[in-house]
Amino acid sequence: MKKNFFKSTVYDVYLKNDETEAELALSYSVDVISDLYPEINVVQVQDSVQMSRFFFKGTIGDDYGFSALKFHFNVNNEDSAIVLPFVRQLNDQDFYFSFDFKDIPFGSGTVFYYFSVTDNDVINNFKTTTSNNFTFNIPDRQEILASDKEQFEQLEKMLQESEKLAGEIQKDIQNLRIKNMDTNVSDWEKSQMVNQILSKQSELEYLYDKIKQDNEKLNNFLNSFNKQNDEIIEKQKQIEELLDEVFTDELKKLLEEFQKLAEEFDTQKFNQLTEQMDLTYEDLQKQLDRNLEMLRKMKIEQKLQNVIDNLSKMASEEEKMAEEVSEKRNFDETGEKLDNHFQELDNLQNEIGDALQLNEELDKPMNFDDFKDEFEDIKQSMENSKNELQNKNRKKSGSSLKETSEKMKNTAFSMQQMLNSNTMKQNMENIQKLKQILSNLVYISFEQEDVIGGITGISSIDPVINEMNLKQHRLHEQTKIVKDSLYALAKRTPQISSLVNNELLSMQINLDKALDQMTEGLLPNARASQQYVMTSANNLALMLNEALDNLENMMQNAQPGDGEDQQPGHQGKPGMDLLKQQSESIKQQLEQMIEQMKSGNPQQMGKQMGESLIMHEMMQQMLREIMNSGGVGSEARKALQQIDDILEQNRRQLMNKNVNSQMINRHNLITTRLLEAEKAEMEREFEDERESRSAEDFYSNPAEFFEYRRKDNSTLEFLNRNSHQLNNFFNNKYKQYLNNMQKK
Repeated sequence: MKKNFFKSTVYDVYLKNDETEAELALSYSVDVISDLYPEINVVQVQDSVQMSRFFFKGTIGDDYGFSALKFHFNVNNEDSAIVLPFVRQLNDQDFYFSFDFKDIPFGSGTVFYYFSVTDNDVINNFKTTTSNNFTFNIPDRQEILASDKEQFEQLEKMLQESEKLAGEIQKDIQNLRIKNMDTNVSDWEKSQMVNQILSKQSELEYLYDKIKQDNEKLNNFLNSFNKQNDEIIEKQKQIEELLDEVFTDELKKLLEEFQKLAEEFDTQKFNQLTEQMDLTYEDLQKQLDRNLEMLRKMKIEQKLQNVIDNLSKMASEEEKMAEEVSEKRNFDETGEKLDNHFQELDNLQNEIGDALQLNEELDKPMNFDDFKDEFEDIKQSMENSKNELQNKNRKKSGSSLKETSEKMKNTAFSMQQMLNSNTMKQNMENIQKLKQILSNLVYISFEQEDVIGGITGISSIDPVINEMNLKQHRLHEQTKIVKDSLYALAKRTPQISSLVNNELLSMQINLDKALDQMTEGLLPNARASQQYVMTSANNLALMLNEALDNLENMMQNAQPGDGEDQQPGHQGKPGMDLLKQQSESIKQQLEQMIEQMKSGNPQQMGKQMGESLIMHEMMQQMLREIMNSGGVGSEARKALQQIDDILEQNRRQLMNKNVNSQMINRHNLITTRLLEAEKAEMEREFEDERESRSAEDFYSNPAEFFEYRRKDNSTLEFLNRNSHQLNNFFNNKYKQYLNNMQKK
C-alpha cells in the first residue's frame, strides 16, 4: 500500500478479522516539512553617465531550487518580462543584470519594474516571490528643458560667486601687503589674516569642485534624455577640460608655501609670494569669467540646435499627417496632433527667447535672429489646417498641412544656416586673431633677445642702460596688449588650453622682475628673468600654433552626412568634404528660393538672397584658401578654379536678384568638379608616395559590460551547500548571519 502526504497528519492502524471487530493497534503522526517560498533581494545602481541605464545585483534563495527568474516592467498598463539566466539546482545564488530604459520605445513617462523568482515546487503549482517594486521616470521634453534651465542658472550663479570670491582673496592679499608695512601690526595678526585667506581659498576650491560635478551631471542628464549632436558633445568635453585645468599644480604649490606663513610669519617670504599670488588670482578671475562665457555660448548653441531638430521632426510629422488626411484617415487624431504642435511651437519660441537672452549676456553676442515672423507664418498655416480639418475638407487640409511642413523645413534650414554661418565666421575671425597674436609673440621674443644682447657685457652705469630700460619698459607694455587680446580670444575659443594662462602668468611675473632688476642695476638677475620671458613667449607660440592648427582643421573638416560610405582604404580630403557640404547647402537654398517664387510667396526672398550671398562668398574664400595653401596639385587646382568661376557667376546673378533654374543647373557642375578634384588629388598622392594608406579606424565603444564593484567586506558569496544540507532553523540563522555581515 502507498500513500502520499502533503501536510502534517496522524494515521492509525486497526486490526480486524472475520471473528472480531476493528481494534486500534498502532497510531502514527506524520510531520510534513512544507516547501518554503523562494526569497529574493535586489539592489540597483544608476549609471552616472547614461542616466537611463541601471545595474542590478540580486540574491535568490530557496530550499530546493528554482524554475524561473524574470525582470518585469510595466509601461502604460502593459506588462512585459525578460527571462534571466540562473542555476536551477543551486539553492542560493547571485545574479547580475543591466537595463537601459531608453530601449523601451514609449517616449516619456513612468516605468514600474520588479524582479520575480519561482521555485520548483510542482506539487504546489510553483511558488513565486517578487522583489521590491521600483519606479523610474523618463522626463518629457518640457521636464528636460525646465531641469536644464534650473541647473544651468545654478551653475551660472556658482561661477559668478567663485569669481567674486577669487576677487575678494586678491583684495585680502593686497590688504595684507599694506598691513605688512605697518610696524604696529604683529606677526600673529598677520598669521591670522593668512588663515582667513586660506579659509576663503578652501571655500573657493569646494565651490569649484561642485561646479565641475554639477556641470558634468547636467551634461550627462541632457545626453541621456535629449540626443545631442557630436559638435555639442565635443564642446561639452572641451569645457569640462577647461574646468579641470583652473586649479593648476603651480597654484597648489604656491598655496602650500603661503600656508606656511600661517604657522610662522616671514616678511621676506611673504613679499616673494604675494606679488606672484596677486597676479595668480587676477588670472584665476579671468579664467572663471572665461569658463562662464564658454558655458553660456555652448548653451545658446545647444538650445538653438534643439529647436532646429524638433522643428525638423515636427515638419516630418506634418507631412505624414497630410498623407493620412489625403487618404481619408485619422481626421480626429490629426486634430489632436495639431493642438500638440501648437503647444510645441510656443515652447520652441520660448527656447529661442531663452537663447537670445543668454546671447545678450555674452561679451561679444553672436548674430542671431528671433525668427518671429517665420513662426507666426507657421502658426497661421497651422490655424488654416485646423479650420479645414474641422470642416472635413480633405483636399484643402492635406494641402495646408503640406504647406506647414514646408515652412517648418525652411525655417529649420535657415536656422541651421544661421548657426553654421556664425560658427564659421567666428572661427575665421579667431584664426586671424590667433595669427596676429602669434606674430606679436615672435616679435616680443626677438625684441627681448635684443635687450639681453644689449645689456650683456656692460656695467650698470653705462649710458646704454637708459636706452635698454626704455626698450624693456616698452616691451612690458606691448606684452599687456598681447595678454589682453589673448584673454579676449580665449573667452570664445575652447581650443585654447588653460595651460596658456600659466605661460602668460610666468611671462608677466618675469617681465615685472626684469624691469625692477634693470632699474636697480642688477643686470645678471635681469638677464635671467629675460631668458624666462623668452621661454614663456616661445612656449606660448607653440601652444597657440597647436590651437591654430586645430581651428584650421576644424574649418576644413566636415562631418559626412548620414549614410555616406567611405571607400575602403581612403577617406576624402577634409577640405573637399567641407566644400561638398557647403555646396549642398547652397543648392538647397537656391531650390527653396525658386520654389517660393513658383508658389507666389516671395516674402522671405530678400533675406534668403542675403544669406545665399554670404554662403557663396564663404565657399569662395574656402576655395581660395585651399588653392593658396599649396596642398593641391595642378589638376585639382584647375577644377577648383572652375568651381570658383561658377560661384562668381551665380553670385552676380543673386546680386541682380535674378534667380532662375539655370543657376541650379550651373551649380550641379560644382559637384562634378569637386569629384574630379578629389580624384585628381588621390591619384597624385598615390603617385607621389607609392605606399598604401589605410583610413584611420574609428572604434565606437561597445555596450558597456556589466561589472559589479565590490566594496571591502560589503559582499559575501553564498556557499554552495548542495552537499551540506541545513534544516530550516539553521538555514535561516545562516542567512541572517550573512545579511548582518553585508551590512557592516
